[in-house]
Amino acid sequence: MDILYFFFLCFYAPIGLLYGEINESFVFAIWGTYGSEANEFAKTLPLKYLIFSLSSIVLILYFYKITEKINLKSRKTIIMLMVFLLFTALTKPIGIATTHTFDKSIKLFKQSYDDVKLYANTKIQPQWKIERIQPKYKNFVVVIGESARRDYFEIYGYSVKNTPFLRQVHGTFVDGYSTVGLNTIPSLKFALSHNGNLNLNIVDLANQAGFETFWLSNHGKFSSFNTRNTLVAKRAKSLYFLIDDKSIKEKWDTYLIHKAGEILSQKSDKNRVIFIHTYGSHPKACMRLKSKDHLNYTDKKTFEINCYVKTIEQTDNDLRLLYEILEANRQKTGESFSMIYFSDHGLTHNYKKNPIQLAVLSNPSKEHFGIPLLKISSDDTERKMIKNESFSNYFPQSFAHWLGIKTSNFNEISNVFDAGNQEDSLNAKALIKNPNPDPAIDISKQ
Repeated sequence: MDILYFFFLCFYAPIGLLYGEINESFVFAIWGTYGSEANEFAKTLPLKYLIFSLSSIVLILYFYKITEKINLKSRKTIIMLMVFLLFTALTKPIGIATTHTFDKSIKLFKQSYDDVKLYANTKIQPQWKIERIQPKYKNFVVVIGESARRDYFEIYGYSVKNTPFLRQVHGTFVDGYSTVGLNTIPSLKFALSHNGNLNLNIVDLANQAGFETFWLSNHGKFSSFNTRNTLVAKRAKSLYFLIDDKSIKEKWDTYLIHKAGEILSQKSDKNRVIFIHTYGSHPKACMRLKSKDHLNYTDKKTFEINCYVKTIEQTDNDLRLLYEILEANRQKTGESFSMIYFSDHGLTHNYKKNPIQLAVLSNPSKEHFGIPLLKISSDDTERKMIKNESFSNYFPQSFAHWLGIKTSNFNEISNVFDAGNQEDSLNAKALIKNPNPDPAIDISKQ
């Protein structure tokens, strides 16, 4: 057990030095991570931290080799060992891995593995009680972004003009929408299912109402490990994973938009809901960019921030392309449309790294949870900026209202697109661990 403990400390040390103490969100995210994501995560670890970890392993092995020459039974040695064990068991001296962290990790891994086993045997049984269906549009599209903070969008006041399409198109833009999770799995748990109940997920709601449903994803294909979110995605009548398309070498989100265009080109008597799960602004941001213009950026300290800003511009371009495809289809067929975009969660600045990066940290800021939310429809005639305090766990009932579905599962609709403040029913504000402001970094003068 001692050897296991020490090797765990060495393994977790570079992660803990960079991201902080292990927590539930980090552990659960492991089950939703696939090969390329793991490789990208490894690249975020500084070389000096990896050297620190490897050096620790070497020193531990060396310690075991020389222990025969040390009198471990001496009073002085015993006292020193007791003080060390007590200190690491009850405190977190440098904020990374201690016996406290080790014990916590074992408990979290067991809890998460038990949940994964449960999901493997879960059979979703839709419990929607639909009373009326009156869709206003023919085609509905939900674009789920990744890791995009609201305050880095020009339309929400950021200094760099990175949303040329969104700043001029008619639609409804919500300033005040917050996610209720630290990363993708807990965030989408409540955005995709009413009260987190898999039997009340929004894909089944659309299915049960007679809509054709499609799920297009630039995330990993399902492995032997199902998460709550993959179970919901698999409820769609048609699935497409960019990672499986061998004809496409570079997996840009734009290809998902073109795939949606292919779906729209096929005549259908039914209303359609297309879910597009993009890779968006996922770390590492520079790897998300199709253009190489970011290489001309000269400020080394904010180099990664510049890439992050450009991923949002890239998202803006994808949303423009989607809108143009929907509008061209409307002009050709007369099919009306409405599209929604939101991000699953944001990120927190990591000033420990040079250049500064945005990441999912164990001490997230308030800004980490502030995400963009917007709706653009074929009959919009003006731009509306809605100021409110709304939360992603209210998205399922807002989704039902958007589709024109009335269900007795909701006592009343609290719509995230309305002005006013929603109740923080999940106490999401308690997820904020860093009370200090973490504003977007202004790179407009660089």
